[in-house]
Amino acid sequence: MVDWVLRFISGKYQGGEFPLVEGTEYFVGRSSECALVLVEDMISRQHAKFVVGDGEVTLVDLGSTNGSFVNGERVNTQTLREGDRILFGTSIIRLIAASAASGVAVQQPRQQQPATQATLLGSKPDELTSPPQRPAGGTVSGLMSGLLEEVSLSDLLQLFSSARKSGLLRIQTADDGAAIYLRDGRVIHAEITSRPELSGERAAYRALTWSHGTFVLEPPAQRTFAAEIQMSTEALMMEAMRLMDERDNLGRGAPALTDSLLLAKPLRGRLADLSQDQLDLLQSALEADTVEHLIMQLGGDEIETLQHLGQLINGGFLTRR
Repeated sequence: MVDWVLRFISGKYQGGEFPLVEGTEYFVGRSSECALVLVEDMISRQHAKFVVGDGEVTLVDLGSTNGSFVNGERVNTQTLREGDRILFGTSIIRLIAASAASGVAVQQPRQQQPATQATLLGSKPDELTSPPQRPAGGTVSGLMSGLLEEVSLSDLLQLFSSARKSGLLRIQTADDGAAIYLRDGRVIHAEITSRPELSGERAAYRALTWSHGTFVLEPPAQRTFAAEIQMSTEALMMEAMRLMDERDNLGRGAPALTDSLLLAKPLRGRLADLSQDQLDLLQSALEADTVEHLIMQLGGDEIETLQHLGQLINGGFLTRR
């Protein structure tokens, strides 16, 4: 009886599932003698093993060169919980209960015989084959790729930071895209496809709000930047979450970053009642393409600007396009 399933949510074997049975050990590595064979350069011949017993799954790293990671932390031995994400090389794997499995198996373990750790359990299975074909516009096989619905961008950046990965992370949603440049696990630059002027920290903050779309980690790009992001990846994500929380708490009237603002017709307020700072903000808002563009032009505190714009909207001076 299958109790747990390893679901590949990124990498060469994305879309596949590997069943785990109570009372069994499963060795992972490049060797064809492993129960779970992952053929890629960053995987050691005997990389790790999963031990299934007493209703639990334990991951044990076997001294691998590039390490085993659980939820972004490098581990030697870790008891796993349902939903935990494991990183081997370019493969991100989620542990799920068997009842939640889709039934798309990448490899069925054969009958296993007792064996020492040196010889690996079971007879030699066939090498993992490519995962089922995804529709056009899906993810990219052979690279670390996947869906934001399966693993969030913040979780990805945490994984990459712990694993000190370098590369170009491309994000594609239905409406927009982003390029995030990584060096040794740290975000050094970010760009938004639809808004070339939106770059650096602010572009990273925007991308971190996306929850649907695809991602792929490409090899490092040979580019230099006039100004690199200096804050750590952890600080970048914390600031992005702070901004999202504060925007959510602004309340009625506060505009979205993508909103365009127009002069309210008819005006419900008297311009003479506005301060000079409010009049200046009103004029700047009418000249900017979007609220986000306005914030970039003004600089300063984003939340404070949104609060002041909300006051102008609620006061009957501005309206959303």
